[in-house]
Amino acid sequence: MPQFLDWITRVLTCGESVQDGPPCLQSGERQAVEKCLSNLFKERVLDIAAPPISFDPNTAVGSAELLARACWLLVAGEGEPRRLGFEGRPPSPSTHLAADITLRFLPAVYRRAKLQQPEGALTIELDRILRMWPLSGVLANLDGKPSTKLDFEGHPGLQLLYAERLIETCQPGWVPTSEPARSWVERVFRERGKPIPAYVPEEIYGD
Repeated sequence: MPQFLDWITRVLTCGESVQDGPPCLQSGERQAVEKCLSNLFKERVLDIAAPPISFDPNTAVGSAELLARACWLLVAGEGEPRRLGFEGRPPSPSTHLAADITLRFLPAVYRRAKLQQPEGALTIELDRILRMWPLSGVLANLDGKPSTKLDFEGHPGLQLLYAERLIETCQPGWVPTSEPARSWVERVFRERGKPIPAYVPEEIYGD
């Protein structure tokens, strides 16, 4: 496949994944890939309300590698995918936003995987990851609930961004029930003239 930097640049600028082999980030490329992701992060963070969010390079690069593996497994259909990564939940606003640089493309991969094999291992694994990272996962229009709390570690800018994305999918289980995240959803839905979908009062999160 093209060098990892070429691949991620094309994904970020054109939304296209072109691969002719399993993805592999060489150590010599990491600095350039990290800089590419950092530059985009700096642009995106300007649209996020305060407080400031710092760049998390390890999460950003790890998310890019995860997306690359998912894209390759989708087209290659080689065996059963192992865990693609990210066993733990996002611990900070920095990790939420750094991961979203590339994980926002993961819902498209998930939808294609579900069409090909609704109960396939890749579909199940992508479902797990998207529920764990709800800032990106909300774009996937998943039923049920996310497995991570929707307070985004108390960051109002991410709560607002989430609310703006939720209005496109309106899945009841993804509506926050706790304040202040709930208030952001109410505000965005009210401004758009849309009713908030009914939700289950008790928030249930996965293990």
